Amino acid sequence: MKEFLGKYFGKIKLAITIIIIAGVAIHLVLVYNAANSIEITDKRIISLYPQSVLLDEYEVKFSLSIKNPKGTSIEVDYISYRVYIEDEFLGEGEKPHFSIDPGITNHTLLFSFTIYDLSSSTQRVLLSGAANVTIKGEVMIPAKFLGLFTWRHITIPYTLHERMEVASPY
Repeated sequence: MKEFLGKYFGKIKLAITIIIIAGVAIHLVLVYNAANSIEITDKRIISLYPQSVLLDEYEVKFSLSIKNPKGTSIEVDYISYRVYIEDEFLGEGEKPHFSIDPGITNHTLLFSFTIYDLSSSTQRVLLSGAANVTIKGEVMIPAKFLGLFTWRHITIPYTLHERMEVASPY
């Protein structure tokens, strides 16, 4: 009996090792495929409006619709964004750590700024009632192994550019 176990123990050990390595590899491929299948289906700037009647503070509101075609929730590290008015950089922000459930989820994001941060030419354009608004950013999705550590990130870039009428503060 001892000879029988000794003879086949090496083969059993090798078979178990191959099964474990294959399982890990298959899991990594499935996680990467699920994270890589996320896509932005709709993006738009909703509004540009003053937050006060003094017309010194403004807010840009925009939305992203993100589609998760897989049957499991996908964790997102963050959605980042950089906001420009008339090609002048205003600032940046992010929405950190959330999950995207299967199907389409909508995410509305707000960015506030003061008119004092703008050059005088951009201030005049904004106060005239309309301005070109550009938002550039990315959705950062980690591909995690067994939910424990990130072995790769998937980045989905996006750009929005629209001429926006400034909403009335009244």
